[in-house]
Amino acid sequence: MSSKQGKTSAVPKFSSFKPKPKAETVQGQGEDKTEEPKQLSEHPVSEKRDRHRSARDPSRHADSTRHLKLSERPSPREEDRDGLFVYDKRGDQLVRRYGGINRRDVPSYRRFGSGRVLGIDGYMRIDPTGSREEFFMISYRESRSVLSSERKTLLAKGGYYRSQPIRIRQEKLQTVSGSEDFLSLKPARKRKRDDDESGDSLSGDEPSYRSIHGKSKKHEHSDSDVDYASDASADRGDWRVDDAVHLKSIELSRRVREHAEDIDAWLELVDLQDTLLQRSAQEGRRPTAAEIKSFADIKLSMLQQACSYAATDSQLEQLQLMIMREGSKIWDPKTLSKRWDEALGKHGTNFPLWREYASFQQTRLSAFQYENIRELYAKRLKQLETLVSAKESHLVRLQIYEEMIYVFLRATRFISDAGYRERATAAWQATLEMTFARPPTPPDHADMTVPSSFQEFWESEVPRIGEEAAQGWAAFVRDTSAQEPPEPKASELPTLPSTRDGYKAWAIVERQKAQAATNPARTLDDGIEDDPFRVVMFTDIHDLLIYFPTEAISSIQRQLLDAFLIFCQLPPTLCPTGTTQDMLQDDFLNNSGDFGVDEVSSDSVPGSEEQIKPPELSHNYQQINITPEIFFPLPHWFKALTKIRDDIPNHQYQWIAITLKQLVRQFGNRELGLFYLAFEATNDPGSGKKTAKALLKQDPTNISLYTGYSMLEWARENKDVARNTLAAAAGLPAILTHDKVSLGIVAAWMELEDCNLPKSISQICVLSDSTSTASILESPAASTTEILKTRHFLSSNRDYLLSSGDAANAVIYAEGLALLEYLTRQSNKEPSSGSQGDIWSAISSITTCSDELVSRSLGDSPAHERLLQSAARLLYYHARQGPFRPGFMREQLTKYINLFPRNTIFLSLFAWREARLSIDDRVRSILDKVVLTKRYDCVSSRAFAIQYEARTGNVHSTQAAFEHTLESEACRNHTGLWISYIRFCHGRKELRSKAKSVFYRALQCCPWSKDVFMEAFATLVRDMDSSELKSVYNTLSEKGLRVHVEMEEFVEKWRREQKERDKARR
Repeated sequence: MSSKQGKTSAVPKFSSFKPKPKAETVQGQGEDKTEEPKQLSEHPVSEKRDRHRSARDPSRHADSTRHLKLSERPSPREEDRDGLFVYDKRGDQLVRRYGGINRRDVPSYRRFGSGRVLGIDGYMRIDPTGSREEFFMISYRESRSVLSSERKTLLAKGGYYRSQPIRIRQEKLQTVSGSEDFLSLKPARKRKRDDDESGDSLSGDEPSYRSIHGKSKKHEHSDSDVDYASDASADRGDWRVDDAVHLKSIELSRRVREHAEDIDAWLELVDLQDTLLQRSAQEGRRPTAAEIKSFADIKLSMLQQACSYAATDSQLEQLQLMIMREGSKIWDPKTLSKRWDEALGKHGTNFPLWREYASFQQTRLSAFQYENIRELYAKRLKQLETLVSAKESHLVRLQIYEEMIYVFLRATRFISDAGYRERATAAWQATLEMTFARPPTPPDHADMTVPSSFQEFWESEVPRIGEEAAQGWAAFVRDTSAQEPPEPKASELPTLPSTRDGYKAWAIVERQKAQAATNPARTLDDGIEDDPFRVVMFTDIHDLLIYFPTEAISSIQRQLLDAFLIFCQLPPTLCPTGTTQDMLQDDFLNNSGDFGVDEVSSDSVPGSEEQIKPPELSHNYQQINITPEIFFPLPHWFKALTKIRDDIPNHQYQWIAITLKQLVRQFGNRELGLFYLAFEATNDPGSGKKTAKALLKQDPTNISLYTGYSMLEWARENKDVARNTLAAAAGLPAILTHDKVSLGIVAAWMELEDCNLPKSISQICVLSDSTSTASILESPAASTTEILKTRHFLSSNRDYLLSSGDAANAVIYAEGLALLEYLTRQSNKEPSSGSQGDIWSAISSITTCSDELVSRSLGDSPAHERLLQSAARLLYYHARQGPFRPGFMREQLTKYINLFPRNTIFLSLFAWREARLSIDDRVRSILDKVVLTKRYDCVSSRAFAIQYEARTGNVHSTQAAFEHTLESEACRNHTGLWISYIRFCHGRKELRSKAKSVFYRALQCCPWSKDVFMEAFATLVRDMDSSELKSVYNTLSEKGLRVHVEMEEFVEKWRREQKERDKARR
């Protein structure tokens, strides 16, 4: 190894200065040969493997001969071969996949100095994190406790992000000798001393001293952190040549170079970088932080170049939005804040850009203040109000009104999450009063200023919408003395907790106070003097209110009602496209509810009972097309509503229920009637019949109410009542043809669920024939002629409506035709039994209609999604009733998922029959490739991925699903997700040590949520010391979030009372 040890020097030498062979060298070779059998015997398996490979490949035999010759060099020192040290220049290939080395390969040791690094002034530490040791930097004079001394540690701990550096390996130039049968297009490196280097090859019997371990192999001396799976990969040539993604990248690069004004090509090229990022990551791992940052830098450069060629303001605004999103991954907070000011100065009226800016300001823990964010929303509403007054186009004004609804919803959701729930409720009460209970507008009132009479109505404290005996603002204007304020309410004393922990007791009392303060109080109510925020004055909410012009109400009331349902954490039903869809994808709005990971499956192999378990039919986060069979499901189908009465405070539930009742029955919103009936039937099953009769009496021609009530009675086993209800609806004199067909489909499904196939055929044939006088109660057996006539009637109407562009009604006939084909055809192409029909013919009929919708650019329409949901329902029924081929069901659901990747029904049924421990996990594959892509990523899909891992995986795979969800842009600020993740980690002993760090990360991403802060005093109260809990409380108070009870005073008083009780017991 070294000349100082008396050994021959092993320093590499050039061939032109070769020394003559010496006797000592020959002698050394002889000594090494005597030890050669011993070295080879230590690896008998490797020797046999090499011998076997050399027999197949002559080049391998030559390499083995070369290694035997190289082993004749001087051997290393004896003490280096004692097993403690090994030469490894390539590293373990599994380190990057699993994020660290195998702990079993590391001898046990104890670190001296409490993790301090020698020579460093204490701001670098090596601390254990679970089973590993992590190296991180802390701020100056920061103590070991994260929240014990200074609040700077809250930012440092939460902002820590693990990353891995990578280096780009330089591409080696091709060497061409001139004897090849091709012409090289790559420049060859200039060679020097060709004659000398040619003599440096391993020819002859002389040993080579080029390396102390023999001739260097490929990648052996690379200092890159990237692993190489195989040396043979270099022999495959450049894999990018035939790759479609890189060919598309080359084509787009050529397009933007030749036609720089083509902004669409620029945007497509930028979006393609995400695909290249996923492809660049090695198999078995996701892109690292360094790779994400590198590709963000590339996209940022492209976007900045595209800005110089943008010709319109809309193109500039779109590019600026993408620049800010990519820049947030690269720029520091100070630079990012400066860039935001510049962007808003140029494009301040652009709504998507402002929404991104509002999210940026709301998620900055270091600069977050409640009043500042509230003022941000109020200024935007005022700006939109000024902007709409300057617009003359009716369509432009409606678009601005929808933006105002969106901002109002974001503002009220923010206020409620910050703890001021009564103010958010009051803002919605006022807006609904001014929209649906307004008096006639004076002729001279043309702007959007709130009339002074509404302030008088509010300050009078008479019952408002959502409260018993409320008559509305219009009734107050007609007669101010006709209404009186409600009777004063007595304050509810909180139940004293039984715990001795003062902090835990404070959290319980604080939560009870918050649940009692969901609705605004009156000045005469008890306990108001202790909490002045309980009474909401008009001046507290006037800058957030929206007063729409009378002529615009009919156009925007559906969007406003959907926004109200989203605020109440209920599914919107009235306007499934446009602004409502944007609201559903906003993680600042749809953020309440558990992710359903309480039960995590074990690693045991599932038995036959688990394989036939029905799919999950109810989800807290779901995205489906709302239809009557979803609102009032039969026992074996998905549900749109879940019972919320026991999950929210009683005052809040009563306000929601009374508000829905008044909007439908008192203010005449008949479109909301079906939802109100489903809400009452779900949360108060005993009142369903009474509510249905009252609604039908008010609106006797509403077919959806008849349909919903009949399904409700059928699910309760009142089948005769259900049939009578459908018969009454079918006998209405002014019923439309497509409404009659939809009633026939409902009646046929009811009979099909009873496995009465002949009667199901009769229901379709009777109600599909407009000239028939037979009643649904009679339902005579259908003849072959009637079946043929019904088939022609349904198919012809379907085709006619498709050609005329009426997709919504065309789908009704397509559903009826598919059901008729299922009941009457006999293709024998799929297995079936006596209680099953011909699923192949039914799906073929639906596929024909689906292809026609796609060809007419209606592939993403709600009508198409409804059609495919009916197909999924038929597939699930067929699978439940008897034999079926899983491959056929999987093939159809795969098509549906590719068309609608966010649909929860398709995902749930696709995962239903998949093998849990299969080698090729199809569910994970379709999630990664289709569902969880950047274009379709949403909260409901991420929730499904987590729940799937919780059911079929283990604790660690579920944790990985949580981490991947939090890395996505669609869910990183979702408060419900962070709270579920904290509780998930704390509830598993393998992850309990990580729960606190997850909590700090949650504060970084959701600093406006009081519920996230309260997790420290509920879930993590035993894992934090007093100083940490005090620091969390101080941060909560300083940020301006709502606190009902002062913690320090309460804890001191609680401890003093506990001591007195202990003394009294003695």
